[in-house]
Amino acid sequence: MTEDNNAQPDRWPPGRRPASKWWLVAKEGNLGAGVLLADCGGEQALPIFSGEGEAEMFVWLKGAFEDGWRVRETSAGELVSILYGPCVGVGRVALDPSPEMVAETIRLVSVSRERFVSWIVDSPCSFSPLARARHHARVLIRLL
Repeated sequence: MTEDNNAQPDRWPPGRRPASKWWLVAKEGNLGAGVLLADCGGEQALPIFSGEGEAEMFVWLKGAFEDGWRVRETSAGELVSILYGPCVGVGRVALDPSPEMVAETIRLVSVSRERFVSWIVDSPCSFSPLARARHHARVLIRLL
């Protein structure tokens, strides 16, 4: 067998792929009970951000810096731990929400906790080489 060095890298389907870094808002580095949650039409949502600037703007426009809230970088693995640990009661994850959003509109940029976790765990961006191999195998099976 020969290795084809000219092979095209796997392409993601249209849409946003999960990142390996995320930002959330926490009380002075405290996680769990110290993460900022948003109302999402009767459910709690964990706002997470794909960029540090978006998270800082969210906190600044909410006026939350004075209350001790800070932007904190986190990984996909740590997010899973937070969502199934201290934030197990959180039903949704809001992706890059705007601070002006109210409960009904936050739902438009949110997904269920289970769907979000599945999305980041099953992606090739997750930290596990085994997860990347499983993803590539599923893609190949779908193509056949």
